[in-house]
Amino acid sequence: MLDGAPVHLLPNAVPPHRPQPLASGEQRLRMLELACAEHPHLHPDGWELAQPGPSYSLATLQHFRQQHPQRPLVFMIGADSFASLHQWHQWRDYTTLCHLAVVPRPDSPLADDAVLEAFPETDAQGLAQQPCGLRLMLKRPFLDVSATAIRQALAEKGRCPALDDAVITHIHRHDLYNVAKLTPFNPS
Repeated sequence: MLDGAPVHLLPNAVPPHRPQPLASGEQRLRMLELACAEHPHLHPDGWELAQPGPSYSLATLQHFRQQHPQRPLVFMIGADSFASLHQWHQWRDYTTLCHLAVVPRPDSPLADDAVLEAFPETDAQGLAQQPCGLRLMLKRPFLDVSATAIRQALAEKGRCPALDDAVITHIHRHDLYNVAKLTPFNPS
């Protein structure tokens, strides 16, 4: 789908819909930098971390749209979030800001008909034909892992197969998520 196009990955600074993450924004950005080190098309981006107040995807997309008025922008969203998009504040504005690439998630409910109509389905080539307003339903398998499952694996085993070794080492070295108190760590 992306064919080497740059992908910006932004840690959420102040999530409006859930409790503040255990790791600070700077710590999460550093973990992202470590995870992306071997992937030149992936760009950890601290833009949201520098913004005051809650982090809303809409404001982030408005920022990127201002930076790139005619470039296709693709917002990757999990199928579970896509199913509730019709409940998001000003969700219809997304149609003028970005395309959606919907990542499959197990047991996700179906999306609302209004959202399906607002974002017509296309293929990867279709996304390149206009700057926004289409939907790509991704088919390839993705890791079925949540942040909660990652923290649980770190607490129980000191490792998680879904994480890069550099990220695991960083988590233990800086005692993020208090895993050092829960598990012994052997980096080898």
